[in-house]
Amino acid sequence: MFARRFLILALSLMFAGCRAAQPSPPRLAYGLPTLSEVTYHLGDTTTVSISMMGQRLELAQTGVADYAVTFEAVPGGIVSSLSVVELAATINQPMGAPIQLDRSDVSGRLVFTLDRQGNATISERLVVSDVASQMISSLALAHTFFPGLPGRAVAPGESWVDTVSYEGSEGAGTRSELSVTRYTVVGDTVVGGHSLLVISLEGTAESTTEMEFGGMAVKQSSNVDVSGHILWDSQRGLMFESVKTATGSGTVSVPVAPVPLPIEIRSILRVRLQRE
Repeated sequence: MFARRFLILALSLMFAGCRAAQPSPPRLAYGLPTLSEVTYHLGDTTTVSISMMGQRLELAQTGVADYAVTFEAVPGGIVSSLSVVELAATINQPMGAPIQLDRSDVSGRLVFTLDRQGNATISERLVVSDVASQMISSLALAHTFFPGLPGRAVAPGESWVDTVSYEGSEGAGTRSELSVTRYTVVGDTVVGGHSLLVISLEGTAESTTEMEFGGMAVKQSSNVDVSGHILWDSQRGLMFESVKTATGSGTVSVPVAPVPLPIEIRSILRVRLQRE
């Protein structure tokens, strides 16, 4: 991260005390980007440690995906259409063979509208296999893939708070989440010749997932702390990069256990603009 630099032009003594006007800070709000079609590359690593009968079992999920995303302007925001063009993921189970996921586990497209601040309304969902729904969620993608924005101009050091709440049925079960995130403009940097706004983020997320898995009803609840950053391309009007790290705890309930089992969660999610 780099602090924003303000350029002050020194004039001759004849004009001493005069200086060039500083540029206005950019307005952060969703509108039609200069690029109507892009590809984002996502990398996800999540580890869930389960304490059971004095043992510590670990479930690990790792995966990469390429998302083709298109944008269309609508009054008050944009419509985004997202499809999965590449997918390679592995779910390592403590008491079973690893599960492999690929492009055949997901089809269709996710279509959602974002208002100026990034509040999402879903009109069409991806079709995801039951096992892949552990890693790919249309609800989560629509509501959390892109950051919440203030809908106004912001200067370095300024912050805003975004609250996201959603719930609904998905795949073989249901999912709900409540997150509160504080974003702060840190400064700017340059990547690939593009000037990018650096925005730090920190917050919390509470989520509950209920689903049928392997013939069993499984319910997982968690509460995690989230931190990371966003790189935002103000000139082109779109997200360049998002990095989020989450750590926390919760419980998982399965029929074979008489009481909910405690879990610890660690994850890191990286998203970056790949093709323009």
